[in-house]
Amino acid sequence: MGLERMKGNRNLAGLDDNILIDLALLEKNQKAWTELVGRYYGKVASTVYRIIGKSAEAEDVVQEVFTEMARAIKTYRKDSLFSTFLYRIAVNTAYRYIQRNLDRGETAEEPEFFLQIGDKSAGSESSMIKQERAKMLNGAMKKISPEKRLVLTLYEVEEVPLKEIAVILKQPLQTVWSRINQAKKELYEILNGSMLWYPSST
Repeated sequence: MGLERMKGNRNLAGLDDNILIDLALLEKNQKAWTELVGRYYGKVASTVYRIIGKSAEAEDVVQEVFTEMARAIKTYRKDSLFSTFLYRIAVNTAYRYIQRNLDRGETAEEPEFFLQIGDKSAGSESSMIKQERAKMLNGAMKKISPEKRLVLTLYEVEEVPLKEIAVILKQPLQTVWSRINQAKKELYEILNGSMLWYPSST
């Protein structure tokens, strides 16, 4: 189905990402652009919040991600998933924010990193216990390096495949896997076996 036919198709929600990109760039279709942004806005916001925390500036960082996407989308070669391309921008933008804050000596509000991980092994636990577990994990996450926190957030919370994380971060697969395992080990040592949570098997 060609672009001209797609141009008149109102069901943009059912179109492939790459078709939406072509419509947005080649046909200047604003609705296609809006659909593309809306499709990933929640995921990008979730990723940014979990990396930098729900600070007053977090929404500005999310907006910065999509501004950067608009500038860089012409370089997207479609040899990888668009989600990978966008995740890379989101991660790099959030990481730049972290570095700016570190340079200023500031810290973000506590991110909600591991509520899902707490839930994975807590099917029969009360909501209060789950929240307490999540709070303990959040505190432990703040004590590991931003680089390790980043890969662990992507892998365990966002459930981004290992190979995709390597592409996003432009790092060797083994480096990413090693960093994830180091992060898990450090977390467990910080928690010191105080919770019924263990790093997933490797």
